[in-house]
Amino acid sequence: MLALDLVERLRQVSPSAANALLTVAVKNIIPLSSVMGVRVEDASDARAQVSVPLKRRTRNHVGSVYLGVQVTVMELTMGVWLFRRFPPGRYLALVNELQVSFHAKAKGGVRAICEPSPETFNSLDAALQKKGDKAREWIPVRLEDFEGTHIADARFLAVLKKA
Repeated sequence: MLALDLVERLRQVSPSAANALLTVAVKNIIPLSSVMGVRVEDASDARAQVSVPLKRRTRNHVGSVYLGVQVTVMELTMGVWLFRRFPPGRYLALVNELQVSFHAKAKGGVRAICEPSPETFNSLDAALQKKGDKAREWIPVRLEDFEGTHIADARFLAVLKKA
């Protein structure tokens, strides 16, 4: 049984326990996320949401969330959504390009939300029918603070290949 299958079975019983398990998995796969205090808040077919608190290790010299932390949490959130839809082992994924626009200072903790359109998933799925097939698609992520202030928007050009 794949680890993601276990998470999905657990999600049927307790979504919060499934998110806690995903948080541990992300921290093991990407050790930097452990230092940042990453927490998976939601992971479904439609969306992924990941948060990072403002703390000594995520704060910059002016007291807001460090730019690298903001971009990293957005990329992790996109990855949680992508790997939920296209599990590792069956698919290989890389980010080839990133576009980001910042709108406000992140004065406190932040959460990234990845809610691609159904067409995004359908486009990727249609392009990945047999081994070796590749797909490219822009995946949007929004960043906001814990009060809901819009901090940034990012788009990641994900390239997937069926293993």
